[in-house]
Amino acid sequence: MTKNKIDLTSLPTGKILYNLTNDYMFRAVFQENTKALTGLLYALLDLPEDSISSVKIENPIELGKIIDDKTCILDLKILLNDNQILNIEMQVIDYGNWPERSLTYLCRAFDHLKSGEDYIMVHPTMHIGIIDFNIKHLTPEFYSEFMMLNTKNHEVYSDKFVLRVLNLSQIENVTEECKNDLYYWAKLFKAIT
Repeated sequence: MTKNKIDLTSLPTGKILYNLTNDYMFRAVFQENTKALTGLLYALLDLPEDSISSVKIENPIELGKIIDDKTCILDLKILLNDNQILNIEMQVIDYGNWPERSLTYLCRAFDHLKSGEDYIMVHPTMHIGIIDFNIKHLTPEFYSEFMMLNTKNHEVYSDKFVLRVLNLSQIENVTEECKNDLYYWAKLFKAIT
């Protein structure tokens, strides 16, 4: 066995009481483990390795609070490489308001300029929803991206305002040739044993 390999037979087995779709576990794991967080970001953003130089969670939680409480407003707000804002929200229950909720989070993060700052200084902002349900008016997809664009010619208005959705309920529809790092992260989020 090489130094970097893990002996899988020594790992715990059995049912997972709180998996990564639990708000607290999601936040706690990625707040405490920068390597896991950057790994997830590489997969979600399809970035080349070593392109992340800094990751700062701007809304840390106080660890040790009750795990079953639903007190989180936005799961993770991240400043990436000191120049991009990322919101990541885990949502497994469909309340019928996901488009409005995700747009609200995206708009709040995008509007970060202080009085007097030039509008050109606005950071690119992305909201990534990790959901476990289909959005009724959209074609179900495993991973999708939405941007503001011209409805006639499909020219993108701005690439600084982006919304993405990772739909865990679509894992089984991922083809063999599309099983990449993001697919395996999604499988980890859904793991119950």
